[in-house]
Formats: sequence, structure tokens, C-alpha cells
Amino acid sequence: MILVTGSTGFVGRHIVRELCSRGKEVRCLARTSSDLGLLRGFDVEICSGDVSDQSSLERAAQGVYTVIHLVAIIREMRQATFQRVNYWGTKNMVQAAKKAGVERIVYMSNLGAGPDRRFPLLYSKWQGEEEVRNSGVNYTIFRPSVMFGEGDGFVTVLASIIRRLPLIPVIGSGNTRFQLISVEDIATCVAQTLEEQQTVNQTIPLGGPEYLAYEEIIDMITRELKVRRLKMHIPIPLMRPIVWAMERLFSRPPVTSGQLAMLNQDNITDPDAVERVFGFKPISLRERIGSIVA
Repeated sequence: MILVTGSTGFVGRHIVRELCSRGKEVRCLARTSSDLGLLRGFDVEICSGDVSDQSSLERAAQGVYTVIHLVAIIREMRQATFQRVNYWGTKNMVQAAKKAGVERIVYMSNLGAGPDRRFPLLYSKWQGEEEVRNSGVNYTIFRPSVMFGEGDGFVTVLASIIRRLPLIPVIGSGNTRFQLISVEDIATCVAQTLEEQQTVNQTIPLGGPEYLAYEEIIDMITRELKVRRLKMHIPIPLMRPIVWAMERLFSRPPVTSGQLAMLNQDNITDPDAVERVFGFKPISLRERIGSIVA
């Protein structure tokens, strides 16, 4: 039995689909407010619970061999903070897994996760990693770059902005590099890692086959949409009060303070990171851009 937390999320749905296609026995942890229709058609067991509710995690972990822990937030909202969800939620899941005798934990972190408190999102993910690493349970930690796919929170959001605005804001220099990887390839890596011993107790970076600067991604989307747009570079210090205001006005702002801070540093790893470990070359954003912006 494999327990998948965050099963109704963008990444979770693809991982559940991949596991089911391989005939795995899957239990999905879902909050009562989750849209279970997103799991329709999958042969899975649904278990109600929340990472803030220790007893629900202990129930969900009973009889489980592997936990795939995906629950995380990329923007803070009210009580849902990075510390409460990304760190304490992971800590709660680890404790429940240990109590239930789970054999392995697969944890989805982020490329760039580390102990630098200037980047609250990445810091909280690093704290979660430390809980997993020090749990005494066999683990695999994935550190993916930004993921893309239909309905993602990066390329799809940028495409929406480019469609609606005649002037496209380019935050900072536009030269920050990303190594975007498809969510389908992430799901394949997760499924394969359950069958390979070489990934046990390893922290594995995941990235696509190319480095793309932020402005290159904007240009790629603009060409695909066949629109003409002017671009305006906005220095990051000038964006801070704008983003602060957007976070208080909108439930899903196009850019958060955490994301703004990360635009100061590249989000890349080795170009052959996936192929070296899992034996396949991930698809590039260029190959998928048409279906995503459509």
C-alpha cells in the first residue's frame, strides 16, 4: 500500500495516475474540502485527513509500506503558513509514518531548498527535508525545478497575464535561469524510485533538458500565443511593495513575496540529472508549450 498525501493537487493527481497505471495499491489522503472528483476514474482508496491532524495521519498510515508526501504550499494565506504546512505538516507525517512502521518516505522538496532564512519557502522545505532525513526511515527526497503542465502555477499563469495585458512586466533582469520539468516526468521519476534501491536515502535534483531564462520563457509564450506585447523591466526592490499589496488584495496573486525573492537566483541543476538516475530524457517546455497555453 502506498499513501499519497496532497493527492488532489497538481502534482498529486499525476503521481496517482502513474501509480495506478502500474497496478500499484494506492491510498489517497484528502481533506474534507478537497475536490475528490479530481480522482474520479482512479482505483484508489480515499482516506480523510489533514497534515495538521496527527490522529488522521496515523489512521492513514496504518498498513502502508511507502508514504509519498506532497502536501505543501507555495504562497501563505491566513493560518496556512510555510512553517505550519511545509515544515510542521511534514514533521507530523514523519511521526505518523514511524509510528505505523512505514518502510519508506518519498518527499517532494524544491530545488534550492536550504537553511537560508531569506527564502522562507525554500527554508521551510529544507526543514521538512531534515525531518525526513533524520527520521530513521528509508527515504528519497526529490528537489525538482519549476514544474510545467496543463493548469500549472507558472507557465499557465504567465500565459494568462500575457493574454490580458498589453504591457508585460519582466521582474528584475529577466536573466534568472530555470530548468522547467514536466509534471508527467516527475510522476515517472516517483514511480520508478519505488522500484529502485539505488535511490534509497538519496536527495535527487530533478530538472528538464534545457536552461531557460525568465525572459526567454515569456518570449516563448508570446510567440506561441501569436501576440505582440511590449515588455517593461521592473527592478525587484520596486516590485516588493506591489507584491505585498497584491498578496493582501488577491487570494491567488500572480507573484508572491517568496517567489519574488527566488527570482534573484538561478533554479537549475545538471542538465542530465534525470537521465543519469532514471534512464530517460525528460520532455522540454518547447515540445509542450502549445498544449499548455492552449
